[in-house]
Formats: sequence, structure tokens, C-alpha cells
Amino acid sequence: MKSALISLATIVLLLLSIGFVHAEEEESAYPTITVTFADGKVYNITGKMWGATIYPYIEGRITSFKWMDKITYLFFDKSLKGLNPYGVDFVRALEKHTYDEFNKNIFLVVGDTLNATNELDSDHDGYTNIQELNNGTYPGDPTDYPGKNEKNFWDQYGGYTVIGVLIASVFVLYFIFNRMSES
Repeated sequence: MKSALISLATIVLLLLSIGFVHAEEEESAYPTITVTFADGKVYNITGKMWGATIYPYIEGRITSFKWMDKITYLFFDKSLKGLNPYGVDFVRALEKHTYDEFNKNIFLVVGDTLNATNELDSDHDGYTNIQELNNGTYPGDPTDYPGKNEKNFWDQYGGYTVIGVLIASVFVLYFIFNRMSES
């Protein structure tokens, strides 16, 4: 009897540890955002919906840059607790639709919302949201903009140029002094 009880307790603990008995919903990294649609209906877009529906749609829609590894902060601030300026503009544009439109075809509504925010400059850095999306920069972060990480010629090759000039100067001076010593 005692060994059966120990076996049963071991099995229960094993099941708990692998999640069969205590099946908890997987927590998303993204926050839940409450949206009030144009018809007055309120809906919570969960973190899971952002990750499983909205982000994959945007990744498929913006084809000039692969957003797969970088999409986490597209709508959210760096703490993942709230919306960044682009996220705020996106939700405002989303709220112009009705809940029935959203519920009937989320992809059509997200596409329209994306189009509505394309020409805005949510973070006021001088680039439209679509320019930033196409270049792989966050339209909600004013410190991230197209061309920020591009290096000009001098930044990229300046050190090599200086070394090349020094080496050429040594050879020229060597030959000049060598000829002077021969004469």
C-alpha cells in the first residue's frame, strides 16, 4: 500500500512537471490592448493574437524587409508594457472599423489599418511609417530610422585609406632618399 501511494504521488508530480494536469495557457510576451471600435464595441487584442495573427500578416505584407527576428517592438515600447507611437496610430486607425468588420475578416481590417498608417510619421523622425517598415526600422522609435546604420565611405574605408597612404609615403620617401644617396 505504501509503495502504491509513493508511485501514485510520483506519477502526479511527473504529470504536473510536464504540464498535463496543470495545463496553463502559454503567456505571450506582448501586452493585451483594449480596442473600442467605431460601433462602440470593446475588444481585447491579446498578446497571443498579436503574435499569431497580426504580426505574421504584417511580415507577409512588408516583403522588402524580413521582419521575422525584429518584429517584437513594432507596436510596443521596449518594456513590452504599452504601445509606442506607431502602435498608438495603428490602434487609432483600427478603431475606425466596426467590430463586425474586424470579426468577419481580421486580415482585411489589419490591411486597411496598415494602409491608413503608411503615410504618417508616427515617431516624427522625418520618415513615413511605410519608408521605415520597408527599410527595417521601427516607425515608433525616433532613434531608429532608414540609413542610420549605413556608413559613408570614410567611415567604412577611412582606416584602410590612411594605412595605404602611409605605406605609399614610406615607399616614395625610400626611393627619393635612395636616389639622393646615389647622386
